[in-house]
Amino acid sequence: MTLALTRRQTLAVLASTAVACGHKEDVIVKTGADAKLTDSGVDEDPVRLLPGDAIGVLSIDAPALFNSRFGDQVRGVVEKRLPLPPSAGFDPKRDLEHVWLGFYSMEGADMAGVAVGRFDPQKIEASADGVQPTALGVPVVKTSYAHRTLYTAGTVGFSVLTQKTALIGNETGMRRALDRIEEGRARRQLPAYMDKLLAASQAPLVGGFDFTSSPLPDATRKELPFLNGIDTLSLVGNFDDPGLNLAGTLTYDHADAAQRGAQNLVSMRQLIDRYSTFLALLGIGNPVRHLEAEPKDKDVSFVAAIDGAAVAALLDKAQAMFMRP
Repeated sequence: MTLALTRRQTLAVLASTAVACGHKEDVIVKTGADAKLTDSGVDEDPVRLLPGDAIGVLSIDAPALFNSRFGDQVRGVVEKRLPLPPSAGFDPKRDLEHVWLGFYSMEGADMAGVAVGRFDPQKIEASADGVQPTALGVPVVKTSYAHRTLYTAGTVGFSVLTQKTALIGNETGMRRALDRIEEGRARRQLPAYMDKLLAASQAPLVGGFDFTSSPLPDATRKELPFLNGIDTLSLVGNFDDPGLNLAGTLTYDHADAAQRGAQNLVSMRQLIDRYSTFLALLGIGNPVRHLEAEPKDKDVSFVAAIDGAAVAALLDKAQAMFMRP
């Protein structure tokens, strides 16, 4: 009973933040003077480095994630996707402090992010000799753009801006961010509801997504019917027991869509419950411990508790199947 009450209290605190910041606004937040950033300016407000017009933003407390019940598995995934050879001396669990990811297409083809932590520019440059392979199976390619050095391996890359701050993403996203820095346009330019959400919560996981400017693919809406008619999604989360707690607000284009969205979201849990026996055969427990969704007008407030051990097992299976070097 004590654990149940604790979980409900945790979800309630998360939900209060997500509901308060769940609506899209058309105002664009612009703060800071237009001036070419110094290194201290880069480190001062990493979010300003994200290109404007983001359709989605995630803020992740890296130590909280890596110390979660599935943190070792996340570390394994990150290390297999790092565009760095081992000689760069970068350990994501040891060296990463926070990551902000900006998404600019629902197809996943345009992404830019900012990583804050500890970076050794000299070791990184020495490792990018075009010979040493990364975990991706290809060497790092070093190029120059906007008076900065870009390191890429395959379709992903990074640019070390200071010893504390690096850009990450695909080459298109990183070039957009570097243009803003070089031309003195680097300022907070997120949709206001996303900026408000980031500012209002100290949760280890915060996210906001706007589906109106970049509609979801038909295949996604078919697989996840609760996304039909959705305008925005805001969520906050932490990695407390049972592993991952989420609370958020789904905002739809009309009240009827919100009613159907809530029903479809709850139905997902029922569908997962029906597959629990099959998951058990794979050594995976039922991942959804708790899920509630409540519609009100155009909004659906939801809370969810996800089993950390199940997430770890799923990540292990995914790495074995899809992430071989």
